Amino acid sequence: MRHYYILTQDPRRSEVFNFIDYHKLRFEAHPNRTRFWVPEGSVLTELVIRFGDCCHYVDDAVDLTTGM
Repeated sequence: MRHYYILTQDPRRSEVFNFIDYHKLRFEAHPNRTRFWVPEGSVLTELVIRFGDCCHYVDDAVDLTTGM
């Protein structure tokens, strides 16, 4: 599974929410962003093609506090 997020203020968030709902993806809603997990395969390919400009990948190997 790959971990992504979309910011709450993003104008395409409703499209992404529909995508998450349609594919029944696991998600966590936060005040500033919605985090979600996408399985490898055709769903991931569709996400990257349709929403690669607004959905950001979360690299679990990077410590977001320090940036390392």
